[in-house]
Amino acid sequence: MFKYLLVVIFMATVAMCTAQDCKNTLKGKITDFHNNKPLELAQVYVEEQERTYTSNSAGEYQVNDLCTGVYHLIITHIDCDKKSIEVLVNQDKILNITLEHHINELDEVQVVADVHDDHATTQNATRIDKELIQKYSGATLGDALETVPGVSSLKTGQGVVKPIVHGLYGSRITIVNNGVRLQDQEWGTEHAPNIDPNTASSIRVIKGSSALRYGGDAVGGTIIIDPARVISKDTIMGNAILTGQSNGRGGAITAGIQRYKKSGWYQQANITFKRLGDFEAPDYILSNTGSQTAATRLAVGYKQFEYGLSAEYNFYDTELGILRASHIGNTADLVRSINSGEPAIINEFTYDIDVPKQEVIHHQVALNAFKRFRNLGKFEFNYQYQLNNRKEFDVRRGALSERAALDIDLKTHNFQGYLNIDASDKWNHELGVDAVLQTNSPDATTGVRRLIPDYNSIKVGGFLGTQYQFTDRLMIEAGARYDHYSIDAKKFYITSRWESLGYDVRFAQFERFRESIQVYTEPELDFDLFAFSSGVQYSFKDHFDITFNVSHSQRAPNPGELFSEGLHHALATIEIGRLELNKEVSNKISASFHANYNNWDVELAPYYNRINDFIQLVPNGVQLTNRGAFAVYEYEQLDAVLAGVDMSASYHIKRKETIKRTPYNRTISVTKNWISLGAQFSYVYGEDVKNDKPLIDIPPAQLLTKIEIEDVFTEGLQVEIANQQVWKQNRFPDNDYEITYAADNGNAVTETVEISESPDAYNLWNLGLAYSIKSQNNKPNLSFRLQVNNVLSTKYRDYLNRQRFYADEIGRNFIAQILYNF
Repeated sequence: MFKYLLVVIFMATVAMCTAQDCKNTLKGKITDFHNNKPLELAQVYVEEQERTYTSNSAGEYQVNDLCTGVYHLIITHIDCDKKSIEVLVNQDKILNITLEHHINELDEVQVVADVHDDHATTQNATRIDKELIQKYSGATLGDALETVPGVSSLKTGQGVVKPIVHGLYGSRITIVNNGVRLQDQEWGTEHAPNIDPNTASSIRVIKGSSALRYGGDAVGGTIIIDPARVISKDTIMGNAILTGQSNGRGGAITAGIQRYKKSGWYQQANITFKRLGDFEAPDYILSNTGSQTAATRLAVGYKQFEYGLSAEYNFYDTELGILRASHIGNTADLVRSINSGEPAIINEFTYDIDVPKQEVIHHQVALNAFKRFRNLGKFEFNYQYQLNNRKEFDVRRGALSERAALDIDLKTHNFQGYLNIDASDKWNHELGVDAVLQTNSPDATTGVRRLIPDYNSIKVGGFLGTQYQFTDRLMIEAGARYDHYSIDAKKFYITSRWESLGYDVRFAQFERFRESIQVYTEPELDFDLFAFSSGVQYSFKDHFDITFNVSHSQRAPNPGELFSEGLHHALATIEIGRLELNKEVSNKISASFHANYNNWDVELAPYYNRINDFIQLVPNGVQLTNRGAFAVYEYEQLDAVLAGVDMSASYHIKRKETIKRTPYNRTISVTKNWISLGAQFSYVYGEDVKNDKPLIDIPPAQLLTKIEIEDVFTEGLQVEIANQQVWKQNRFPDNDYEITYAADNGNAVTETVEISESPDAYNLWNLGLAYSIKSQNNKPNLSFRLQVNNVLSTKYRDYLNRQRFYADEIGRNFIAQILYNF
């Protein structure tokens, strides 16, 4: 009896203790991290209870009857990243929670069309998505960018593709790779961006100088390459792409993998290898145009919503053959090659890359850290180091045949501090400072006069920008930037040239001493640069919007424009810089009119850009050297106008279909594009208003039309037919010149070198066929693509290809691709 009584007392005591321990309350308030406003209908899921609690209009939540212990909470809200919290409850407790609730932070995860205009700001911007980037996996960044209205390419053969935005290229275009401004001797017209496009998750093209965070000298525009976003989830994902092509008889393989942890740690890796032999025009081999490229990207980091840090390394190594026929032995051969219309040298196909050629290695290291401050915003600090080594090999004899004629190391340190103030619903401010330290070191032992001299440069600047949302329909933004740029060079000038240009009087302060036929100088130049941008956007109802932007930007002449003097082997031209060049001053007005209604999407974007002291490179003769005869190009300065319009339109015929979605295997009805019709048109007008004549190297008008049909005959099969019409550029300056040479019979012959005339118009047909096998989540994880470019093997020449004087463009090209996502 006594034993049973003890058991009853013990059980009652345990029950009383348990009842006492399980009466704890956890409550608090859920607010927006930025502006501390309460978030209604936020959900708090308690894993141990398997129950969900919802916040009220004041953002308050309450969880009752909790026992003493550790609890795991998952907090979610619409348009917010979910947040996980571990909390010890041993008494009544107040736990206030903040969530990220700004749509603009989620812009990076939007699902967008292949190429479409980005209407989040007043900037004229376009985004290229991952699917289209993968389509161009075996090509170059410039090839992918040509799908954007208003973007074309300046080419040197097929391997060097340099983007042109609204008629501008080179130093006027800023390329930003994951927040890092690329520094790869971009001043050269035949220097392609040293970036593997396979590392990008999306690419944004901002047409104009509006992206002040990355510099105010982007007179043409800014190209921003964004990698895959970081997610807080325990998962591994990636892809592998195998590409093969008939023209060049080679291909590419690329693979990427990302590992993410719920704790915030992540790792990302990409690797690419490309190998191509000689390209082929419709009628002959383009000898010595093969290429080989290897690229790697490695990133590691830790990211929480409130803070994070990362480290990244990019490596890019490419070897590019230069068309052998572009390097000529004497002036007579030069005239024949340019005027005859056929290469002077045609050999059998080979994968060998012989001289002339260029080799480029680019290293990039980036460190990033950020911290979010409640009721303020996000502060970010970046440091980058870049090392770019460029070698150019000429046709040389004897012991020098294997030695580079040009060998340059460019080292760049970049420091950035950036603050985004977004605590207000209506206001958004951003400001930052940065410094760029650069050292250029050409090898003095190549046996050839240095094209670009030794120099050190420093650029220090800062910017301030603001955006105000007046109403749901009206938004304005404005920004300003100032930079101070100084460059100190060490250069030998030929005495006769130094004096003929009057430099011995105008720049006597730079002279240090004279030696034989040379003058040693140490030029020290300083430039103060100012830029601003302002714009307005207004939306009419839900389907129409209009934007208007005014910008002013200034660009200092780059080292190539200031100091070039010698043979540029990749172009087979002699380039002459001008020490007296002033900074360029651009004033641009742009607008866009966009309508997205029913099945139509239409965009019209005119612009007008007045650039004072515009710098351009023009041919003015020929020079015979001990290495052959080469066209001479000189930099000149003038006042220019570039005006034009970009237009695009698409029409989608849609259909409904039912699909099953995991994990509940539910059947839902969705509307999908079935047939899509699209067209893009671009036109640029370039005029030298000082001398009343056209500008050189202005893209001709072009029209791209295409039709895409989804699920042809069977689900997952897609057909694409595209046509590209490029008109003849009838507006070009007359830069033809005469040369005199000895003919085979010994008589002197004078001929005109027709270097100005543009090629005829041309029309190309392209055909694409793709088939995708979808996974259980209805996303393609295995895709096959067959692309045929220049289906009719049309014979043509591109006005913007610097080697159009020597050979035709490539003929028909079959491209096969296998893509696997996991």
